Amino acid sequence: MGRYKVNAFVIRATRMTETSRVVTLFAEEFGKVKAVAKGVDRPKSKLAGMMELFNRIEAIVYKKESAELGTMSDASLSEGYPGIAENPWKFGFGSAWCEILDKTSHPDIPRPGIFTLTEEFFRILNQSESEKSGLLFWTALYRLLIIEGYAPEVGKCASCGKTEFKTPIIISLKRGGLVCGKCGDDDDTIMKLSSNSLDLLRRMNSENLENMAEESIDERTGKNAAEAILAFASYHLGLPRNLKSFKFLETLAD
Repeated sequence: MGRYKVNAFVIRATRMTETSRVVTLFAEEFGKVKAVAKGVDRPKSKLAGMMELFNRIEAIVYKKESAELGTMSDASLSEGYPGIAENPWKFGFGSAWCEILDKTSHPDIPRPGIFTLTEEFFRILNQSESEKSGLLFWTALYRLLIIEGYAPEVGKCASCGKTEFKTPIIISLKRGGLVCGKCGDDDDTIMKLSSNSLDLLRRMNSENLENMAEESIDERTGKNAAEAILAFASYHLGLPRNLKSFKFLETLAD
């Protein structure tokens, strides 16, 4: 039985019994960690309030090397993000980020760059205006693609290196970025981009999240860029397109 101290975000919590939960953590040291928080929902539990989504905690987890589930024995709150939890739009996009971490992370495989990105995303999302939530989320997902090595080439043709493009601008999932009209022939993984959407992707590629939080974009441009980012994440990382949090966001939009 190993004893581990983890610095981690709570990215999922499901009820196990009336008072206990199975908690999924995204830990700086170990990647994804699943542990049982026994008695967490008892009024006098020392873990009460710790296991809420988005919280960053320091926790002690006991786990056998071959076991999928560990047991959490203690935890302390390092950082909470009430601005995310209390706003429907921020909650929706924050939850989507937690789903992405859950679906793309694995036990015992640390992702330090993604952990730092998550800290930055939650911090800025927590304090930003609600209407910036979507732009921040898609920029963070683009940054995740950069860290993982799957960000689209948006400066030149991924096949021939050409730097000038005629409309409609074409981006290829298979080839990993922009393709000119000639190189895009017989490619069944292409998407079309508007010039404004390409400009937005280029800013996402070079600007940090704080700067992007100051951007103002129109809905069509944002939607086109988001479709391209999600397509790349789905094609290269296996990320499902139908995240549960997206359905919640759709109900807000309706």
